[in-house]
Amino acid sequence: MKCKGKIKEKNRFGKVIKRTCGEKLSEHAIFCHVCGEPTNALSAPLSSKANWKETWIEFKGRKSKFYPFAIFIILTAFLLVGLSVYFGSGHFFDNNYLFINLFLLITVPLVLIPLSFKKESYLNYFTIKSYFANFKYYPKFFLFTLINIFYFFLLKIICTGYLLNIAIDPVLHIVRLVMVLYWIAIVVPAPVLMIRKSINPIKAIIVSYKAGKETRWQQFFLAIRIVLVNILGAAIVGLGLLVTIPLSYLQLEKYYSKMEEYKLFVK
Repeated sequence: MKCKGKIKEKNRFGKVIKRTCGEKLSEHAIFCHVCGEPTNALSAPLSSKANWKETWIEFKGRKSKFYPFAIFIILTAFLLVGLSVYFGSGHFFDNNYLFINLFLLITVPLVLIPLSFKKESYLNYFTIKSYFANFKYYPKFFLFTLINIFYFFLLKIICTGYLLNIAIDPVLHIVRLVMVLYWIAIVVPAPVLMIRKSINPIKAIIVSYKAGKETRWQQFFLAIRIVLVNILGAAIVGLGLLVTIPLSYLQLEKYYSKMEEYKLFVK
């Protein structure tokens, strides 16, 4: 693959002209190392939209095979997360924020366990047996969830004055929103990464941060797309979740695989 970017240079008469770069690039280059021209990587292989379409094409012919697992995880892990939010934000406790996060710390790892499934499961379908076989990864996902909760807790203190009883500039609420969205974009590949590479959650987040230097926006779009699709799935009497939940897991694994293909993960 040769770069089609343009380079400005002076000819022998001192006139500035443009010429085609023509630098030979590796198959998985994102930018030309000579002229800086982007390849089609971010608009095709590493594009959130393109990956979503590719995943859907692979998934739609076998989606019915995922239904038993989808029913199982909706009635267990996702139900427990929903109950955590309900009881934590109700009138059952004096400090709703702390209790809701305590409950989420216990229940969110249950939702993440399918991200530890082997590649073969993603190429075929998920089973309840695989879920319990991979329950051994619960401690890793527990620590990963704890790190996320701690980060959001610090943001709440800094940007809202929570527990400090001090006045905070309203602009910090916008800062908080931006930092929350930025963090979500960073950690998109981290759960799969820490299992596939056998690294701890802290290292996985650091590696994900470095790996997403060029793909951060695509990771953000991926996260937003997953949220919106599952909201739509829930709106269809909840039945749409039978499709959107397994599809979301597949999409996260697919994007991780694309990033791995481009050798973006460097420990």
